[in-house]
Amino acid sequence: MKIGISSSVFLDSNANLKDTLDFLEKKVNFVELVCDGNINIMEQKNIDISYNYDLNYTIHCPLTDISLSSYREKVRKFSISYVKEIIKVANKVDAKLIVLHPGHNIFKYDYDKSLNSLIKSLNDLNMLQNEYGIKITIENMPSYDMFMFRSPIEEIISNLGDLGITFDVGHSFLNNNIEEFLDKNIVDKISHIHIHDNNGEYDEHLCIGDGKIDFKKYQNKLSGINCITMIELQNKNIEHIDKCISNLKKLYDL
Repeated sequence: MKIGISSSVFLDSNANLKDTLDFLEKKVNFVELVCDGNINIMEQKNIDISYNYDLNYTIHCPLTDISLSSYREKVRKFSISYVKEIIKVANKVDAKLIVLHPGHNIFKYDYDKSLNSLIKSLNDLNMLQNEYGIKITIENMPSYDMFMFRSPIEEIISNLGDLGITFDVGHSFLNNNIEEFLDKNIVDKISHIHIHDNNGEYDEHLCIGDGKIDFKKYQNKLSGINCITMIELQNKNIEHIDKCISNLKKLYDL
């Protein structure tokens, strides 16, 4: 079992990427790089910095500006084209995979159009994955109505093709569907895990054990998934990183 930490714990802090990787390299061997804020891996200076560490990387695509579900075709096509730029950077830093948010839809009248757009994007992403030889994963979203892919609906799962799922345990708990994602017909699609805790009301990104998720209940299935489990904390919880690593090792009997 591989344990990593998302660099997002330093987002909107005063740290630069060097500070971030100096800190994380002492904790784990796997780090998820991000495409936003003060530690944006899409900047050439940060690409150069990443080469100086004995770390294995994944990349989380931007949290803003792109939407795979936009029914405005120019926006959707731009989103795909920008993913292509991220993939090129991923290959430069030898990232193992990339993580994408599925996009969003504000108005219920537009949901079917947004779902159709997401399905088109999944097809385009399969072609990019085949072309560039890097694993592309789609992350399940928290329980806010605007987000797509809050649950493993058939229309999305059946159109993933060779794409994987980044299974966010905290998001899934908010939607009360952890068991659905860990179902035998879906679990094999999970290529990456984001793990954090919450109290069931909003996406707090707490240390494992500090919220209400009964991780022991899912211990066997989670530990049986052969992928990187990436701890995702917010900057306000950075002092809990060591405890979170320890709790995760206990969960996985490491």
